[in-house]
Amino acid sequence: MAFKPSARRSIKVESTDLDLRPIMNLMCILIPLLLSCSQFVKNTVIELNLPQLSSGPGPSTEKPDKPEQEKARLGLKLVVTEKGITIAGNTAVLTGQGGAGPTLPKLADGRYDYEGLEKKMQDITKMVSGKGFEDERTVIITAEDIIEYQAIVSIIDIISGAAVKELKDPSTNQIVKEPWFTNIGVGKLII
Repeated sequence: MAFKPSARRSIKVESTDLDLRPIMNLMCILIPLLLSCSQFVKNTVIELNLPQLSSGPGPSTEKPDKPEQEKARLGLKLVVTEKGITIAGNTAVLTGQGGAGPTLPKLADGRYDYEGLEKKMQDITKMVSGKGFEDERTVIITAEDIIEYQAIVSIIDIISGAAVKELKDPSTNQIVKEPWFTNIGVGKLII
């Protein structure tokens, strides 16, 4: 007895070409759209000098070479708290109007006194310029945990733009201006 061939086996498989036109149309629209959006993204870089981690169990035993005459250290620090901004050095703390509290208390609307900070930094640069301080162009900013980053970035902008130092470029003999405070460190306030 002969069996009838199955109808399933007799189906012919037809090869079809892959249609890439819809994907190509999508790419033709997406790539220019992404490129046009990318021009609005701008990266801002703030150079910070963060403290280095110690890699050994203790301080190094090597003694650095000391110059014949050591320069004094200014140790300028800005402490940012919820009450305001306090400016301090190694030997003194600038107090506020009433003799206590931060140097620049917050304004009535809750903002920091950025204009007052700029004026104080200009006064400080006039006082320390040429006095022989080793770290006259260094300032360290410490802030509480609850201070917003935008406030710290605004303070860094004001510090770097408050005063300039004029230098003579030896190759072109032109006067070049650069920010007075070139070393701005950021740290965490530990109480």
